[in-house]
Amino acid sequence: MFKDMVAVMDFGSSKITVLVGVKEVNNSFKLLASADCEYEGFANGEFIDPNNLRDVMSEAILNVEKQLECKIKSLFIGVPAEFCFVTENTITKIFPKKTKLTLKVINNLFLEDTEENPYKSHSVINKAPLYYIVNDDNRVNDPLGIIANKIQVKCGYVLVENKFKLLISGILDTLNIKEYDFVSNTIVEGVYLIDETIRNEGCVLIDCGYITTSVAQILGDGLSGLKSFSLGGGLITSDISRVLEISFDEAEELKRQAVITLKPSGVDYYQVGDKKFNVKTVNEIILARLDKIVETIKLCIDGFELKLPDYTPLYFTGGGLNYIEGITDYLRKEFGRPIELVAPKALLYRKPDLSSSISLLNMTINLYK
Repeated sequence: MFKDMVAVMDFGSSKITVLVGVKEVNNSFKLLASADCEYEGFANGEFIDPNNLRDVMSEAILNVEKQLECKIKSLFIGVPAEFCFVTENTITKIFPKKTKLTLKVINNLFLEDTEENPYKSHSVINKAPLYYIVNDDNRVNDPLGIIANKIQVKCGYVLVENKFKLLISGILDTLNIKEYDFVSNTIVEGVYLIDETIRNEGCVLIDCGYITTSVAQILGDGLSGLKSFSLGGGLITSDISRVLEISFDEAEELKRQAVITLKPSGVDYYQVGDKKFNVKTVNEIILARLDKIVETIKLCIDGFELKLPDYTPLYFTGGGLNYIEGITDYLRKEFGRPIELVAPKALLYRKPDLSSSISLLNMTINLYK
């Protein structure tokens, strides 16, 4: 068994992933074991088949235990955005005399936070600073070393539905895993995928998965806004399958072939096996669903209190959209903003559909161990 081994469980919209790793130099990690188990996923803040959830979680855990030849005793659970919401609060500290802001002073500021939560149906799982205000007028992202009479921190809190915690906790207890903690998937993705200098100015990260999409406004090390909706790349595949009357696997292959920026002549076609499909028809099917997803993302962004300049890029990750050929040009035109497609930084795992699970493993290893 490896010392300081960390295990995480990620609930994707089509599969449950368990990863186990250890920390290495330069804030990197070594992956020791992994398991993906498909399940029905979730939509509209509910698991589609909660009765099957225990079996799938157990299968994923047993799979990595066989690879490791040891038992998993503790887990970090990544909570999807559909089970969370975000709120803000300001923590204030007035000093009796001028004080140099050290790491200890800042840490004590957070320790004194009572985390008052008026939402009986939810619990705080993450809190992080959005920015600091020193002496009422100096807004900074890093207050260390400043001499102050007063400091305030604008703090973002992520809350999880208690019914999600109770459901997952109950299952883990039956699997004899007694040590577990809940972490916001969206926070770890934002901090891992997007550079600090960009986050300090504010940015938006969109994770479009198989069934669900999350839209997060990131500021500093925390979230200033979070919304989600049940539309994802799997519905594009479903549309192709239904309209063209082909199998789901054929529709997925066809989607991967499609180039949505093509200007078809009318006789161009894509081919799957021995079947040919008109380019114009296929692209119209894909774009009809894409337009709906984009429209909903726009509504989410418009609903955020913090308004970002038009030159601020939108960051897209997840396997729902990022693999579609021509998606960057399409999104740039639709949003009128720069578009960045992001994925994990680790060379072996640089795939957008791995963003959630790899971010969760990397950040828990480096922040919580």
